[in-house]
Amino acid sequence: MFREEARKRLKILKITDGRAGHITVSDGVIEAIKKKYPVEIIEVDLKLRAKFLLSILKFILRYHLIENHFSFNDWFIKLFYKNYCKQNEKIDLIVSTGGDTLFANVWLSKILNTKNIFCGTLKGINPKYFSLIISTSEQNVTNSIKLDILPTQMNAKKTIESAERFCNEKKIKKDEKYFVLLIGGDGSGYFYGKDDYENLIHSFISVVRKYGAKALITTSRRTGSENEKLLIELFSKYDEEIAYSVFFNKNPEKVVAVYLELATAIFVTEESGSMISESLFFKKPVFTLSPEKVKEQKGYKLFLNNLIEKKRINRITIGSDLAEVDLNAHDFHYMEQLPIDYLAEKIKPYIEDKHQ
Repeated sequence: MFREEARKRLKILKITDGRAGHITVSDGVIEAIKKKYPVEIIEVDLKLRAKFLLSILKFILRYHLIENHFSFNDWFIKLFYKNYCKQNEKIDLIVSTGGDTLFANVWLSKILNTKNIFCGTLKGINPKYFSLIISTSEQNVTNSIKLDILPTQMNAKKTIESAERFCNEKKIKKDEKYFVLLIGGDGSGYFYGKDDYENLIHSFISVVRKYGAKALITTSRRTGSENEKLLIELFSKYDEEIAYSVFFNKNPEKVVAVYLELATAIFVTEESGSMISESLFFKKPVFTLSPEKVKEQKGYKLFLNNLIEKKRINRITIGSDLAEVDLNAHDFHYMEQLPIDYLAEKIKPYIEDKHQ
């Protein structure tokens, strides 16, 4: 068991890569832990010096080269990551999300001689390096917890209050019927061309018109500035149908949670597991939109198939005419229990020493 003072307050080192979707998952895990323990959080934002270094770090872990003593010097981690600062405090637990943090998570766990939790897919890395792996795919190891979607910290009361302020500030009627469109970009084996975006916009506006709704639209970091120029041009023809739009790379605003609170139905491009997951928390109909060109990734396909089988989402190809889809004909089974609550019930043995 933890020493007595640590049981009173767990000191958690949260490693982040600066990506909002990853940070919210780590915050969700910590929120689950807080349901059982008081915690103190130390946050470290580490950035890879170059993307190609990720392959080298995975190679080091796959072939267990991290076991060599030369790798336990501070200069070693500084070769790969910016912003590293030596931790002089006693840390009880490390939490991180996303592939860029994977090596730092393992390295600091060894340096600090502490337990560690990683959220995501290991992609060939030995599970032995982690006290617990939290994932949406089956790991087939004892030190893992599988969830339908990864946990995300969410304050329902604050979200409702934010939606009220948003409607007042933007002169938007709160009780209007809103169809939300969350637009991403290339990633997770999905590739979006000009035709995909054109079909997406025209098809989405057609379904907005069919149901007498208004559109709430936002792009994301993945969309890219060039694609946004095209989208701005396409949306400019539909001012009457659009209640509010955000182009993230031009003028970012944190509107997703507010949009989802106001939504009657949610449409989200399918490459983004974080946007899909966040949408599911609001217990609204969620339609995922896939482009023509998809290179399937096994873990992500399993994640989507699980949600489809459980009727959490309905999948539509972008080439389809959304106006022909009868939204009322789809049966959605919303989550009975939030991932944070489920995780809170399961996580204790992996934190305490009685779990081997």
